[in-house]
Amino acid sequence: VMGVIAEKLSDERGLVWPDAVAPYRVYLIRIGEGEQTVTQADELYRELREKGVEVLYDDRDERPGAKFADAELLGIPHRVTVSERASEQGGIEYVSRRDGDVSILTQEELLAKLI
Repeated sequence: VMGVIAEKLSDERGLVWPDAVAPYRVYLIRIGEGEQTVTQADELYRELREKGVEVLYDDRDERPGAKFADAELLGIPHRVTVSERASEQGGIEYVSRRDGDVSILTQEELLAKLI
């Protein structure tokens, strides 16, 4: 079954898991080591998990581009990025793996979309 999913549900960047069968629903990326960014990402991770959302939390000390490339390769349906830049724009960056649309959402809007 996994082979069929990988063959039929992928693009040039990697897998594109449907929500129903994805090993994780959210790929949470933290960019930066500032106290506010770390706290916000950690709290979002805890809140999503408490609400039953499977989350892969990428808090590695790695370049943002490498984290984004890994997220696309793995094909997890929803990519969420907590960073100082997104905070300055008013929230948290959300990207749908299926269509690649990028938006900046408040934490409440993000939770409403994912839960």
